[in-house]
Amino acid sequence: MNEPLARDTDDDVDALRARWARERKARLAAEAIAEKATRELYDRKGDLELLEAVANASNAAKDLRSALKVTVDAVCNRSGWPVGHVFLLSRDGETLVPTGVWHLDDPELFAGFKRMTEASTFTNGVGIPGKVLASGAPIWIEDAKADPNFPRGQAAEGGGVNAAFAFPILIEDSVVGVVEFFSPVVAEPDDRLLEMAAQVGLQLGRVMERDRHTREIARRAEELSRYSTELEHANDELKEFAYVASHDLTEPLRTIAGFVQLLKQRYEGQLDDSADEYIGFVVDGTERMQALIEGLLSYSRTGRSELVATPVDLNDTLNRAIGALAAAIAESKAELEMGELPIVAGDATQLGRLFENLISNAVKFRGDRPPVVKIGAELKGGVWLFFVSDNGIGIDERHRERIFNVFERLHGAGEYQGTGIGLSICKKVVERHGGRIWVEETPGGGSTFKFILPGLGGDATS
Repeated sequence: MNEPLARDTDDDVDALRARWARERKARLAAEAIAEKATRELYDRKGDLELLEAVANASNAAKDLRSALKVTVDAVCNRSGWPVGHVFLLSRDGETLVPTGVWHLDDPELFAGFKRMTEASTFTNGVGIPGKVLASGAPIWIEDAKADPNFPRGQAAEGGGVNAAFAFPILIEDSVVGVVEFFSPVVAEPDDRLLEMAAQVGLQLGRVMERDRHTREIARRAEELSRYSTELEHANDELKEFAYVASHDLTEPLRTIAGFVQLLKQRYEGQLDDSADEYIGFVVDGTERMQALIEGLLSYSRTGRSELVATPVDLNDTLNRAIGALAAAIAESKAELEMGELPIVAGDATQLGRLFENLISNAVKFRGDRPPVVKIGAELKGGVWLFFVSDNGIGIDERHRERIFNVFERLHGAGEYQGTGIGLSICKKVVERHGGRIWVEETPGGGSTFKFILPGLGGDATS
């Protein structure tokens, strides 16, 4: 009766042993999977840390060379490979040239290989750099010395160089450089390392693109500065020429005008009608020429000297301008409506000319009804917005920019008197005071000239 019991006990032990073996095998498999996953996570973490370090260092680098050096060092330290070097594409876009950017764990050991590398250039498909240039993708060579397409093989013989991998620096799809690494041992391809290297190449491409933009911006800024200086000198010379020419023309023109007036006074009516008409043309021409030269002199004087800003009560300035225009205002039966004006920092004479020109235009370019001129100012955002509006003939929207150009006239000399300089002087005066001027349509017809001037200590009024 004991035999069946013994058999049952043996069977149970065998079952337990089999179960224990299965569980142990499963546990070992699980541990192996966990270990592999942990190792992969660790490696991936290291790759991410490398990419982050390269990105941060590249962003912080002062120049492209510094960013490349940081990258080569970081990849070598991460991969354990002792040699790293960078080639960049030449300006012709066909040749990879050495940069002198290296990582060398043992400079003495790799001295010969370094010398040959720095004496070499590579074109499409030639050597390791040329292969990357041709493919646009990372490559791995298990034993570079055994590769027939390795021009530096002789230098590598005694230099501890065997395995190699390299990756492109890419801007979009274009290869702009190649980074290569070497190991003293033959090594099988590491897909993870190549994948990480490809990401580094894209990062470096962005760094190079940023560097190109920075250098291009700097170049253009330098050009702009040079052109600005040249333009400033040309403008100064032009101003000086305009002033001297206008000043020198004044005397001979005055002489001509004087003799023409004498000719008219003495001989008008004594010659035929054509002679009287011709004399009249000459008189009108000399008077217009005198007005143009005086206007040009006035324009040239505005801005010849440095602006010395002092507190200016624009109410007083406006009253003086109106006084200078009293005859024209009375003749046109113009009505002036004036608001309270502020105190500003500026040149009282130039600001007076500004108001005089704007009011003169408002009175001159009137329609059939008597002119109504409104003058005022309001404080907006720390600056004063002034307006001089009228109910005159108005200005077509197409011409509102060009009326501020020198000698720009929208009407013939027979319609309205003037030289076309007044508004250009207004523009120069306002801009010299740090403001701007423009014109809008007055509701109901007419023009409203608006200009901005900085206030004196904010809200300062008289």
